[in-house]
Amino acid sequence: MSAPYTVSETPLHGIIFDLQRYSLHDGPGIRTLVFFKGCPLGCLWCSNPESQRFEPELLFDPAKCVACGGCAAACPHGAIWQADGGLEGDRARCVACGRCAEACPAEARTVAGRQVSVEEVVAEVLKDAPFFANSGGGVTLGGGEPMAQPDFARAILTRCRAHGIHTAVETCGHVPWPAIERVLPWADLFLYDLKHLDAARHGRETGGEVGLVLANLGRLVAAGASVIARVPVVPGFNDDPESILAIARLVASLGIESLHLLPYHRLGQGKYRLLGRDYLFTGGEKLPEATMQDLKATAEAAGLIVRVGG
Repeated sequence: MSAPYTVSETPLHGIIFDLQRYSLHDGPGIRTLVFFKGCPLGCLWCSNPESQRFEPELLFDPAKCVACGGCAAACPHGAIWQADGGLEGDRARCVACGRCAEACPAEARTVAGRQVSVEEVVAEVLKDAPFFANSGGGVTLGGGEPMAQPDFARAILTRCRAHGIHTAVETCGHVPWPAIERVLPWADLFLYDLKHLDAARHGRETGGEVGLVLANLGRLVAAGASVIARVPVVPGFNDDPESILAIARLVASLGIESLHLLPYHRLGQGKYRLLGRDYLFTGGEKLPEATMQDLKATAEAAGLIVRVGG
């Protein structure tokens, strides 16, 4: 899941997998959320598995398939073919070119991830400018990990700022510092995820190094950035008071005032099947609201302003 983290002066294109309007949980006011594709982490509970890889991916829903054969005829790589009883396919041959999706009348096949220009993204964001003005909102870059494409992210933020639009970046913090530094001057707000402070548990469940995440957070705060810390509260991973309090105390020690606790959910579990993957997280179900409120009180004991939800 590595990314090049290239730096260039004319970053004209990048890869995203969605653009969501009227978001209310990703920064102040009404936001337009741009989903960057690709993430250096591989959190087992990820609700957007189509965001993890940096290349386009095919999603196939057999429940929608009408076995018309249009996809097999359109595929230039022989990844789909007619067989007794219906269609069969080989994902190893698929390059997510999108020909099958274009030929599918039932939308059983779709592609997550497309190359877009900075101008295309900014043009879409500007359509929502009246909502930003009335609500104090703006644009939020999410993902995936926006700073895995730092030049593309910077170019979008720069042009949105030029139009007077508030800018925010959601990040897992697991990128080289120069990638953050590249974006830093153009982001009005960072929504910074913290999963766990224990290095072994963090590495086992996310595939990343918590030391890098914490070092970048410290440097970001020292640079004067506005930061809201966020914790995805995951059953069996970090839903105990000790883990939440440890994170809250760290956040408070850095001078960050706000912490958001994001409840775990399984809304994205079905996407794994559509991508041809297994959902490997074995934790429990969504935590009761009473439990989330108890954890909120635990974090507040560290002197923070705490909210449940984004």
